[in-house]
Amino acid sequence: MNIPALGTLRPHQTIPKWLTSNPVAVPYFDGLKMVFILKALKDLDEAEANKAIDAFLQRDSKDRSFAGKYVFANYLQTAEFTDEDDLRCQIESEGDVWKHVHPSEVFISIRRHDLAVYVQITAECDWEPEHGLQIIYRRGCELSRVSSQDGHLTHTDAYDLPEDQDKIA
Repeated sequence: MNIPALGTLRPHQTIPKWLTSNPVAVPYFDGLKMVFILKALKDLDEAEANKAIDAFLQRDSKDRSFAGKYVFANYLQTAEFTDEDDLRCQIESEGDVWKHVHPSEVFISIRRHDLAVYVQITAECDWEPEHGLQIIYRRGCELSRVSSQDGHLTHTDAYDLPEDQDKIA
């Protein structure tokens, strides 16, 4: 598979059907270098994968700021149900939430329902060390989900809901 924006891809160390990039600068996180992992994409998905990755690499700190309200909502939801001693951090505003998010990898995959390519940013976060955080963009440009890392690309997939009930957080 040829993904020019990611450079040379190699088989993933533990899952050979996946392809892994060298670290790539991600404008969304002000140039932080992150590894991209393409999950079981077939060669015929190459054009859509290229489009989604290129679109995602166009996202910048303004897009991250927009997603911040959903990331902060994720924090507030966790804080509501977590004992203060177990929460590990106190975040006062949307603007401060990113100080507590530690991005790790970017996964590229295809959703079975709509066959669109999704870009999934995974991260550790101070308020939820067990489940972390995921920020997902449909086709690399449309924010589609912010949640703990649960393996689902959309809210409707996570809760087996009709498509018209999908939401970001």
